[in-house]
Amino acid sequence: MTKLEAIKELKSLDHCFLTEKGAKEICKPFELKPILYLATDNRSQFKGLKLNGINPKTGVEFVEGDKASGQDAHKLACYIADKLGVEYQEMFGIGSQLRSACKAIEDILS
Repeated sequence: MTKLEAIKELKSLDHCFLTEKGAKEICKPFELKPILYLATDNRSQFKGLKLNGINPKTGVEFVEGDKASGQDAHKLACYIADKLGVEYQEMFGIGSQLRSACKAIEDILS
């Protein structure tokens, strides 16, 4: 995956949480290691987090209460931009923040 492909992929992950594997794949072309945290699936709560995919520990779909190491897409985009020294507009909404950081990175890569 090229840097531009990684950012385009990241930009498509609006309001997503990337597992450790996904975050590392996005950061790899930039030779960066993502900053990860342990998230809990709390999908039944208002604006809760739903982990999608297969839980690597159980081998089945994530369910409420499961935990996974990873990073939010918008925070990963800002992290990459910051590490590259790319200025981007700070936004209030996380979807807008993701798009702003990704666009700024795309602009310097194109």
